[in-house]
Amino acid sequence: MKIVGHRGASEDAPENTLESLQLAWEQGAYGAECDINRTHDGKLILMHDNSTKRTAREGVDLLVEATDWDELKELDVGSWKGSKWQGVKIPLLADVLRAIPDNKHLYIEVKSGKANSGADPRVLDDLENLIGKEKISPEKITFICFDHDFLNRLKKRLPGYNVYYLTTFIAFPGRWPEVRNEMELEKYIREAVENGIDGLDLESSSVITREWVKKIHDQGLKVIIWSYRQDDTLENALRYQEMGVDFLTTNTPARILAGLAPSCR
Repeated sequence: MKIVGHRGASEDAPENTLESLQLAWEQGAYGAECDINRTHDGKLILMHDNSTKRTAREGVDLLVEATDWDELKELDVGSWKGSKWQGVKIPLLADVLRAIPDNKHLYIEVKSGKANSGADPRVLDDLENLIGKEKISPEKITFICFDHDFLNRLKKRLPGYNVYYLTTFIAFPGRWPEVRNEMELEKYIREAVENGIDGLDLESSSVITREWVKKIHDQGLKVIIWSYRQDDTLENALRYQEMGVDFLTTNTPARILAGLAPSCR
């Protein structure tokens, strides 16, 4: 099982910044995960929320899709995490792609808008153009999203790149792909196979079993677990490793890796 830093090493550094991603890789994580949103003038930037309010210094509240990159790039999105991160800026996805170290990986979550209303279809062209321009190896990146229709189209555009369906076990409002039972899991497995998808990215849950993981693997799919808050523990990491999970996403890659074998790096 390989370890992936959620929004980078987000417990230790400001999330979704180049500094956070680089720290995750430096701490030994195989991969780093980030979220992307599209600016008003068509730039792909790292940002989890629809607006900058939560992470920008002094709570500057700019709606990403309504703001140009020239304004967004001036924001301080590091100070909220501590004085040592003062002045850290929002990165462009293009700059992050160029910074992926050899033998490391970047998981790119395409955000799906408020209440998961769906990913912006213009991002299909944006990603295809950016990947073509930067000539990033398929071994270096994986795309994930809650909007499975978007991912189906992206896989057709970029067939050589890994694409994983994101799913959750919590009943959010909106069109969230939810797994509530084994029958629904089988539905997502079937849809993934039919659309050439490479794996499932499941939210950590006590309902996940070794049998579920085997069922996914038997169809040639990989399994990622994303964990956070109370589930982001070494105990859970060891449980998922024993189940045969391929990748585990955590806010604290250094802490989790300290309790796992060197092969998880």
